[in-house]
Amino acid sequence: MNAGVISRYVGIALICNAFFMLLSAVISALYGFDSSFSPLLVSGFITFLFGVFPLIFVRRQRDINTREGLAILVLAWFLCCVFGMLPYVLWGGDFTLINAWFESASGITTTGATILNDIESLPHGLLFWRSSTHYIGGLGVVVFMMMILPSVGMVRFRMSKMEITDISKTNFRYRSNKLIRVLITVYLAITVLSFIALMLAGMSPFDAINHSFSVTATGGFSTRNLSIGAYDSPLIEFVLMLFMVISTIHLGLLYASFASRSARVFRDPVTRFYLTTILVSIVLVTLSLMLGGGEQNALQALRKGAFSVVTTISTTGFAISDTSGWPILAILILFYVSIQCGCSGSTSSGVRSDRMFLIFKGVRVQIIKMAHPNAVVQVKSGGQVVDKELLSSVYTYLFLYLFLAFVGAVIYAMTGMGLMESVSSSISMMSNIGPAFGEYGSMSSFADAPQIAKFLMGVQMIVGRLGLYPVLLLFTLFRKNVRWQ
Repeated sequence: MNAGVISRYVGIALICNAFFMLLSAVISALYGFDSSFSPLLVSGFITFLFGVFPLIFVRRQRDINTREGLAILVLAWFLCCVFGMLPYVLWGGDFTLINAWFESASGITTTGATILNDIESLPHGLLFWRSSTHYIGGLGVVVFMMMILPSVGMVRFRMSKMEITDISKTNFRYRSNKLIRVLITVYLAITVLSFIALMLAGMSPFDAINHSFSVTATGGFSTRNLSIGAYDSPLIEFVLMLFMVISTIHLGLLYASFASRSARVFRDPVTRFYLTTILVSIVLVTLSLMLGGGEQNALQALRKGAFSVVTTISTTGFAISDTSGWPILAILILFYVSIQCGCSGSTSSGVRSDRMFLIFKGVRVQIIKMAHPNAVVQVKSGGQVVDKELLSSVYTYLFLYLFLAFVGAVIYAMTGMGLMESVSSSISMMSNIGPAFGEYGSMSSFADAPQIAKFLMGVQMIVGRLGLYPVLLLFTLFRKNVRWQ
């Protein structure tokens, strides 16, 4: 494994970070050179120097093997989180090293959890940087890097598989190179459209651009202490729900539907499964709020239920009400959708609807076989038979997700957190949702969480965002020889 080559491409990711730091410094200057200008400017130059150094002293390579591609992917995310701490640490305030790590990891991984109790006290430049970290991590730093990687062919395909699972590829057949360009094009288009829509709905230009970054990346950082609840606007909530759903559908399918001017996206079985899950969950949560939550106004119950379901399953984490005091049925449904989440090929995290779709299909087949032992029944998706290797991979992924979520919950409980807080925080970090339940609910922050728990939450965010397999496979790299060139 060539460490020099790895450092070169990780450097490209750091330069991407540096660009948004310097852009945030420009925003700070536009708002009267607020207190974040110097921290952002210094952080941008430091990050740029660390990023450009390997580009100057390490020669370009045409070929990158699988292990090097894997290392580039994981290290790029980790180091972007580390360097993303700089503006927070240099600015000061509530940002201790641990708090800065938590906030940076939460941004880059699009989790959206925060340690801040008074978000509105931050200067404009730092608010813009927080939202920018979502945008950097939304589609994946590595996906942006792959546009300029010199190597071609299988290395791009292998690296892109970390962000897009096989079942999505069966429904979107563009070549890998074109797929990357398509994803970025759709990503930018959603950003622009959501920005315009939010402005028309009543947001200021600054709030609109920040929330468009968050909603496109399904991140959740807001410029307001009460998140979206601060606006008390059904129109803004509807616009955000619309774009949260759009951002969590396979971006390639969205492009294909637009390019062919057809409803192709709605013919995709995974998309239909995802949208059905949303509708059923909204109905159940709304009924739960009306029957057991003391909400007598049906429209208010629907408003709260719909927004909370969409923001949770999309892993965005915006809030308009405190869900911690909701009836147990509503909380259980939110727990489930926080595990399923959106579709592969989108900015969503979690187990993802593609895998849950196959799991339910597999369970159905097993039930049929139990009832009819001689029946020949196969798991199918979109008319195609799903091979056993893919099914095995899906089951393994779900097991790993639940196992790591359980381990995380146990560790958090050992730090002194309560049962509800430990379990919900672990699932929230694994799925990059942001808010948990209990003390760290949708209208609260993680400011009072134990220090060691906040550090480990940052690590768990990265593991969840990368999709488990890349991080676990990285441990095998340390058995290989590492050389510089």
